[in-house]
Amino acid sequence: MTNTPEAIPNDCGNCTYCCNAMKVRELGKPANTWCQHCNKGNGCAIYEIRPDSCRQYECLWLRTQRLEKPLPENLRPDRSHVVIGTLNEGNEIVLYVRPEQRNAWKAPSFAPALGLFISRGIPVYMSCNDQLERVF
Repeated sequence: MTNTPEAIPNDCGNCTYCCNAMKVRELGKPANTWCQHCNKGNGCAIYEIRPDSCRQYECLWLRTQRLEKPLPENLRPDRSHVVIGTLNEGNEIVLYVRPEQRNAWKAPSFAPALGLFISRGIPVYMSCNDQLERVF
């Protein structure tokens, strides 16, 4: 038996992909490493006292789930291996990927979403290992 606090789930369900793919400055956690407080598939063990950057962050997939036309389930980060985020107050898209899944955003299931971003003139970037590269 461990003394690890129980994970408190959030609106993300059992998706914890961002807890690996993204960095958390307040915790000194680099991108592409599991957060020490993440209970994979359950949520954050320090959810009530999590850092501000975690508290404020909401991926685009999650944000759209409250809309009339949400992004499909297959684009949920733990299924697509891509965290879709925004930059510059939502005027740019950034696709956070892990090195071993660097091309996950090129999957056919992403084509409709990418097409929508591109058709609206929204710049799209890919971030891998905290290196930002414009892809569209």
